[in-house]
Amino acid sequence: MRRLFLLFRQPEFQIFLFCLMLILANWPFLAVAGGNGLKSMFLYLYGLWSALILVLFLIQKSNRSKASDEDGDGRNS
Repeated sequence: MRRLFLLFRQPEFQIFLFCLMLILANWPFLAVAGGNGLKSMFLYLYGLWSALILVLFLIQKSNRSKASDEDGDGRNS
């Protein structure tokens, strides 16, 4: 779990996730998802939205653990 938190702390990985989510929410992928009907489009967008919320939660959780690691022994100067 610690390795996952270290991965989510890296700004490069956060930029990669942003670009990935942006690409997945653009026209070619939406056209493929919408080709099977409105229900599949709704499920695709809901799944993408849920994945985005999960990723943001993990980034926030990893940054919180980073702050607690720095303040763990009292004062770090």
